[in-house]
Amino acid sequence: MLRWVGILCVSMAVAGFGLNALGGKQASIETKTMGADLISIDTLKKFGDLDYPVVQFEHDKHTKAVEGKCESCHTVTGNTVTAKFKRQEDTNAAEIKAIYHDNCIKCHTDTTKAGKKSGPGSEQCRTCHAGPTESSRTLISFDKSLHYRHSSSKMVLPAPGQKENCSKCHSQDKPEERNLAFAENKDQAHEKCMSCHMEIGKAKQPTGPVECAGCHDAGVRAGFKKVADVPRLEAGQTDYALLMAATAKAGTEPKLVSAVAFNHKLHEEKNENCSVCHHNASSKGVIPCSQCHTSLGKEEGGFVTTEQAMHRVTAQASCVGCHAKSQAKPECAGCHTFMGRTGQGTDASCAKCHVDITPGAELVNDKNARNNTAAMLMNTRVKTDPEIKVNEIPEIVEIGVLANEYEVSKFPHRKIVQKIMDGMKDDAMAAYFHSSPNAVCSGCHHNSPASANPPKCVSCHGKVASAQGGAKPDLKTAYHQQCIGCHSEMGIQKPAATACAECHAVKQ
Repeated sequence: MLRWVGILCVSMAVAGFGLNALGGKQASIETKTMGADLISIDTLKKFGDLDYPVVQFEHDKHTKAVEGKCESCHTVTGNTVTAKFKRQEDTNAAEIKAIYHDNCIKCHTDTTKAGKKSGPGSEQCRTCHAGPTESSRTLISFDKSLHYRHSSSKMVLPAPGQKENCSKCHSQDKPEERNLAFAENKDQAHEKCMSCHMEIGKAKQPTGPVECAGCHDAGVRAGFKKVADVPRLEAGQTDYALLMAATAKAGTEPKLVSAVAFNHKLHEEKNENCSVCHHNASSKGVIPCSQCHTSLGKEEGGFVTTEQAMHRVTAQASCVGCHAKSQAKPECAGCHTFMGRTGQGTDASCAKCHVDITPGAELVNDKNARNNTAAMLMNTRVKTDPEIKVNEIPEIVEIGVLANEYEVSKFPHRKIVQKIMDGMKDDAMAAYFHSSPNAVCSGCHHNSPASANPPKCVSCHGKVASAQGGAKPDLKTAYHQQCIGCHSEMGIQKPAATACAECHAVKQ
């Protein structure tokens, strides 16, 4: 009997191994992180579902194998390299599949016959079709320094009859009609960059990278020369702009609109390139937000409305989203992280950016009039650090409403307010958005009217949670959530969240 049990166990183990081999549940295998030259070839996705996982292709390894001869895989016409493999365009799935298989396998076979180490043959599908994997490849950010190094290069010559060399990269750009679009897709982008770098390299001059890691490896990019003081990139933009929604039709009475005065020059200085706000600048050029985002939304803008485009807190290209990144700094996060979850939007907060104006014909039709109005509005804004009469607020606040097992907690109120004020010093954005009296107090007294004497926490938070309170925490939870949450967001190590006696001593 025991013999048969042993045979059965062995049979089950073998069967289990067989199932794993056929693709059943397998033990996790540590994924090797590939280099920046790793390219996922998923071209056939556009024609439907894939029969096999995507191909992971190590580009620099293959470039080295063909001794840097791009024409081994790409069409090279003069100084122009076509990004697509062995073709000019994507025709159909069957033809593209044949191009890859016939050429790749033939090259591997010929290399093996020559007695050299090579890639897999026709019977080793899964060696190439390995599926998704991790790599160190990252997108390159073409910042102001890098842009200036290209625009000021003596090897990047302007087009005949032009003073500037902008059209070398922005091929549709003209002095009389600016169009800063660069490339519609990554293939076009690679064709432009690689062709130019190779052309300059052939002239035996210092040039840009021709290997993937040169642009797509963060470590390599960290070694790029940085130009510290970059002149302003002139593209016909104004210093100030007045952003307005659509106005009343011609011939009708002008109606009150909510406009936003925008300091364009200041935002240029604060950001690395135009694409931070004009997020489709590479493919569409620098165009007005309203061209894609309307009050109701349209397909061209992904049905994202103007209101969403400017206010969505999770979008890095929106005004509110970009400001939220600044609020994530440790000196700001203590208040703003919590306020983002519990704070209530008010008309006063909207009025920080929006101003109600009646747009007459001149303002509607004259861009210069709008720009001058925006400049006037911006120059009236508060630019000095907010002031609080620190000596007039309590130095110590004793919190004893919940004292039971512990002594009264002595809260160093004045010291904490001073620390918050120090964190905002010399910050123009903080100066303006905190200019209202007692605005800083809202960090802790988050849903109270701005006041030097805000109501106590217990006026909103009961000692015991009630069903009527909804998501509002009870008093004990509110205190701990506020204090510990602030310490955590600001990176304050002491007192630790578990060190109860450091805030309120244990009763003896």
